[in-house]
Amino acid sequence: MVSLRPHPKRPGKSGAFVSPAPTTLLALMRAATWRIGLFSVLSVGLVLAAAASLMLHLSTVRNLELQARSLAYSVEAAVMFQDREAVESLLQDLLRHEPVSAARVHLGAASLRDSGPAQDFAAYRKPGSEQGWGAAAEALWPVRAEVPVQAQGRVLAMVQLQADASAMLQLLAWIAGGVLLAMVLSGLAVMQISRRFADRLAMPLQALAEHTQLMRQVRPAGRAPLPAPRAGVVELDQLSSDFDALLQDLSAHQLRLLSEHDALRHAHARLNDQASRDSLTGVASRAHFEAMLARQLEQAQREDGGFLLYFVDADHFKEINDAHGHEAGDCVLIALAQRLRRSVRAEDLVGRLGGDEFVVLVKGRYPGSTAQQIAEHLRTAVAEVVHLPNGLTVIPGISVGLAVYPEHGRTSTELMKAADLDMYEHKRASRSPATGTNAAPSTTRSELETDPAPKRLPS
Repeated sequence: MVSLRPHPKRPGKSGAFVSPAPTTLLALMRAATWRIGLFSVLSVGLVLAAAASLMLHLSTVRNLELQARSLAYSVEAAVMFQDREAVESLLQDLLRHEPVSAARVHLGAASLRDSGPAQDFAAYRKPGSEQGWGAAAEALWPVRAEVPVQAQGRVLAMVQLQADASAMLQLLAWIAGGVLLAMVLSGLAVMQISRRFADRLAMPLQALAEHTQLMRQVRPAGRAPLPAPRAGVVELDQLSSDFDALLQDLSAHQLRLLSEHDALRHAHARLNDQASRDSLTGVASRAHFEAMLARQLEQAQREDGGFLLYFVDADHFKEINDAHGHEAGDCVLIALAQRLRRSVRAEDLVGRLGGDEFVVLVKGRYPGSTAQQIAEHLRTAVAEVVHLPNGLTVIPGISVGLAVYPEHGRTSTELMKAADLDMYEHKRASRSPATGTNAAPSTTRSELETDPAPKRLPS
């Protein structure tokens, strides 16, 4: 079993012991893995850099000695005749493409290491080697080789070569690049190791902590507790099992309370839905429509917007009721409500005030011609055959009144009154001039297999 001990405290400035700043387990593991990885990379990089530098130094010394011997053999004749120009020409031609920054030829058997430049017989300096990084590298890493020029067993001169230190700079650059690459690879390895640690230890602990928080949130709501996640680690799985057992004692009573609460909530939702919809036609009830109209007024006043309000009254509805009965009248009202609802957009609202009176709220500003086209669209949409329960058919008609916000009013009462008056004006204008009454609705016994769907109001 894992022994849980408190984290050691550190003494503060005042002498009192204070706890360290809180951190996550995953952050601690990542920090430790990063430290180990970086220490390993830097250690290996330093060892490799030292080994590579030593190998490069030895290799450079050996190659430089071989080049010096070859150069001594090449300038032997020119030195014997003391032809300075020939010696310098040979130095330039032979060393131009070699990793040599400088060459000196001194007559006599004395070593060039203790001779000054004024005693040189001939000298060569590679262009650019005395400036910038070349000079700095040459001062930090002086690699020289010195061989004699001999003829007939006598030393004629001494040849000294200075190695080009740019190779050392290249080596250091490659080492730095290798260390950086190793750090990147170590970072990827740390991420992979951290991910594995997270999968096996840190994430299960975090999942268990999130599970406990979730249970604290859902338990007051009465939901059944979910089983705690398992990690595949004995100690963590035992902790999860103990947590599940603790919640089981509280879940039964809480589930009963939740069931009762859900029943009351669903009943309340059904009552609200029934209160907001007309029980016969399914469109908005009068109370709900008036509430939505008041909300639309507030929004229009706040955003300087506009909307259209249509007052719809069924023509000859009393004659249909008297001739065919209330069941036929209800059938006509349902058909009118459905067709009005299909004729407008989803964001618009259709409501029933009572009897054969409907209202339509169309959101947005429209010119007068468009508003009249919408009214005509509503009239056309409902003027289709309705099959009555007694086998007869009737083509209903409607009278539509229009009120525009804010031109016709700024309150619900003013707009409803304006739309109602406009509707009665249209109803009076449509009366038959011969009888003074509206023409009776047309009826027929012909059965229609399908009714064409009314066109919707364009968005």
